[in-house]
Amino acid sequence: MAQATVPAPFAGRATESTTTTSAAPWRWAGGFGLAHIVVMLGAFSLEGVATDSSTWSGTAKMFAGHSFNQTFYASYVEAMAFVFLVPALVILARQLGRGTETGRVAGQTALGLGIAYVGATIAIGFPPLTTSVYAAQHGADSNVVASIDLLRNYGFILQVALSMAFTVALGVAALAGRRFTRWGGYAGIAIGAGGLVVTPFVHNGMNMVQMIWWVGLCVLCLMGGPKDRPKQAPTDQAI
Repeated sequence: MAQATVPAPFAGRATESTTTTSAAPWRWAGGFGLAHIVVMLGAFSLEGVATDSSTWSGTAKMFAGHSFNQTFYASYVEAMAFVFLVPALVILARQLGRGTETGRVAGQTALGLGIAYVGATIAIGFPPLTTSVYAAQHGADSNVVASIDLLRNYGFILQVALSMAFTVALGVAALAGRRFTRWGGYAGIAIGAGGLVVTPFVHNGMNMVQMIWWVGLCVLCLMGGPKDRPKQAPTDQAI
């Protein structure tokens, strides 16, 4: 007796469902990612503190003349902005990592590096800055105030380096899964790999470049997902 086979139209639909993903997760990732940027930049503008003095006494004087409450609350909101980044990274790691083992490993690597980035940012942002301002306004020596602030400045270099590392990993995942291959893949790898090399010298510039890349990736996600999804696998033919 001949073995019954699944008609080709049904087999084709089953295959297609495994390669076509819903637009909703991409849009959630894009929304969370952009919310992170908007809240972070908004809080940073309210924070109003930037170390632009070339002397330690000048740094202490600047902090002494700034509102502690303004710095405290704005810095807290800035730190909480990174809460939005976590679900964006989780979703992107899953979506970009689908389909290949290389993509899954790269996606999980990006997620791990992204979590490390969030932890490093919160650790070297809010505590040293608010402590420096408080100490300056309560009679601490200028050398002590400036030294505490240096933790924030040098920690920022590590923060940018971690952002470059997870950008490379997301780029590899995008290429492996053939999703957002140009902007997410090639551009992500180029920016991240180049940034890892030059960050110690131009960390502010590379931070801005990576932020532009991230915003572009989030906008693409909000548009409903990649247009270059993997092609449908050929339908098995009945013998």
